[in-house]
Amino acid sequence: MNLTGKTAVITGAASGIGAGLARACLDEAMNVVVSDADGARLSETAGALRAGGGTVADHTCDVRDRAQVEDLRDIALHRFGRVDLVCNNAGIGLARPAVDCGDADWQLLFDVNVNGVVNGLRTFLPVMIEQGAGHLNATASLSGLVGDPGLMIYNGTKFAVVGMMESLAIEMQRDHPGVSCSVLCPGPVATDLMATSGKQLADAGSEPAGATEHTAEIAAYLASGLHPDEVGAMAMAGIEAGHFWLLPHAELTWELMDPRYAAMKHRRLHADKNWIQPR
Repeated sequence: MNLTGKTAVITGAASGIGAGLARACLDEAMNVVVSDADGARLSETAGALRAGGGTVADHTCDVRDRAQVEDLRDIALHRFGRVDLVCNNAGIGLARPAVDCGDADWQLLFDVNVNGVVNGLRTFLPVMIEQGAGHLNATASLSGLVGDPGLMIYNGTKFAVVGMMESLAIEMQRDHPGVSCSVLCPGPVATDLMATSGKQLADAGSEPAGATEHTAEIAAYLASGLHPDEVGAMAMAGIEAGHFWLLPHAELTWELMDPRYAAMKHRRLHADKNWIQPR
């Protein structure tokens, strides 16, 4: 897929992986529409992207609201005439023992991480089918491939994203071969995901019980990870090469997945390691 001169729409792009994806798209000479629920931070990021010489539009969008995602689509089409790449990247994290998870935790994570992707797919897929071309990407996680203690809800949402994208990719290959798909499954990336997620969870009425120790552990683990720009560049390279599985931490992926598959073969629980342990 040649991305030069094409148009990308990226959700959750005010910071972190989303901003890294935006910079990688600009490096490919793409037009970029960035969106995020945090309008103030999005405006700052978009300004910085434009200062680098990129063609950038920005629009505040809460992916939980289908109407707002449709507005994002309409703005992208009005400004650039078509949409060639959509990165459904907006997401929220939670590190908390299962017994301490409450209604607000379940509701918010599934609304953002799953329904946000659903809204993106349902909104942009018809556009790409009508165009006869396009690429749909979603950000999942290594936590969408293997379970982790203390991340039950997050695991559930990211497993859902992986399953949806794998199914959609096969369906598009069969029915609409001009439309392709990919899923991004990074391990640790140096973002402020836990801090931004904590604010959203608090606003949603989440109780902090049991979260402090686990949140700090995950935050420290993420801080040791790849820079978001590295992940963005890897993702764009994979999309251009026609890859479905975008795996920035390939060695870690196999280190986790090979024993998991072996455990499945013998019908046992593989629980001797989890990816939040230092490696």
